[in-house]
Amino acid sequence: MSRFDELLISCKKQNPQAMMEMYDICAKPVYNASLHIVMNEFDAEEIMQDSILKAFDNIGKFLGTEKEFVAFVKRIAINKSIDWFRKNKKTPFFTEVGNEAEDISDDDEEQIFSFEMIKEKIDSLPAGYRMVINLHLIDELGFEEIAEIMNVKPSTVRSQYFRAKEKLRKELAVKS
Repeated sequence: MSRFDELLISCKKQNPQAMMEMYDICAKPVYNASLHIVMNEFDAEEIMQDSILKAFDNIGKFLGTEKEFVAFVKRIAINKSIDWFRKNKKTPFFTEVGNEAEDISDDDEEQIFSFEMIKEKIDSLPAGYRMVINLHLIDELGFEEIAEIMNVKPSTVRSQYFRAKEKLRKELAVKS
């Protein structure tokens, strides 16, 4: 039996020490997933805590691995973050687009950028672009999953992703 399996059994029995250990396993990835969307440390931390508590409320039904548990809690946090965003922001997630995603080709030139520069450029994107980039590249969700979460068509998500990628490419080209 793995350490995670032991923790899971102890958490199902409401063992505070095991729950704290499980919290420590989930906290950072769940916080980061939320922060990418809400762009506010205080709210991201609150969403992270609420998400982990909600996961603990439903832990009796959980039968997966550590990786699956973290993904489960991250999904809760992403949904809560999107709900927070909808309630607290006046700008729409997405711009209106057609049904077909644009085909944007990659440039042949390779350039090297610092992590901080790329993160800064992603953070400066419009909300819809930023969320799609973060959910797809950072949180590794597919376009269909993102569309389901955001309650839009997958083609809209793909289009927003390609537009965001093109905007990032242009922003980085200007600054290099």
